Amino acid sequence: MISKRTIVNLVVVAVMAAIVIAAGVAGSRRAVDPVCSKIAIIIRDSTERQYVTTWELQQQLQKAGLWQVGEKLSNISCSQIEQNLLTHPMLRQVECYELARGEVRIAVKQRQPVMLVAGDERYYLDSDRKFMPVRPSVNADVITVMGRIGRTQAQGEMYNFVTWLNGNRYWRKKIEYIRVINPKMVELRDSTNHYTLVLGTLDNAEQRLGDLKKLYEEGFGKIGYPKYEQIDLRYKNQIIGRK
Repeated sequence: MISKRTIVNLVVVAVMAAIVIAAGVAGSRRAVDPVCSKIAIIIRDSTERQYVTTWELQQQLQKAGLWQVGEKLSNISCSQIEQNLLTHPMLRQVECYELARGEVRIAVKQRQPVMLVAGDERYYLDSDRKFMPVRPSVNADVITVMGRIGRTQAQGEMYNFVTWLNGNRYWRKKIEYIRVINPKMVELRDSTNHYTLVLGTLDNAEQRLGDLKKLYEEGFGKIGYPKYEQIDLRYKNQIIGRK
């Protein structure tokens, strides 16, 4: 029969063993908490556009105290790094993660401009329909919209029209720029034929340009392009040329 003293001794031994094991686990965790040996920034779409440099992003992180080479990985917050870099006006996506041997990798993607607005304000609208600042490093080949255009119109019907224009092989290579006289008077510059195309509003603009394309191909393409200054597309089922 086991005595009470023996039971107490066994409990004490078990408790001590648990303490030793816990201390050993904690010690092993401290031992495997590596130091950050390197932070690498990768711009995934750098072959397509170069609006930002890795040095610029490193400087932003250093200013925020987030460039932590030499510190323990447990002190580095990838989520803080991602949130900080997403405030950069040229970045669309940021992914931060740890690799083996204490390396931290930051992979970023840049924003993609779709159109340039050059009116009372100058800015790009990107592929997410968001405002993007103009800077010397951004030399994108996009449609320019000039004149009196407000942000609501730019983000709305004009963005929709430019998106259609960008996807249309025929018209994209012809249109040099878009000019907004007022919200209900929009003109296009056909640089191929040196015509000003008067659209008026953007309602059914795609259909009206489709009708003009037929005239170009089936009419002017056979008899020659007349020397017009303007081609007016504002009227239903009518295309009016003006010298």
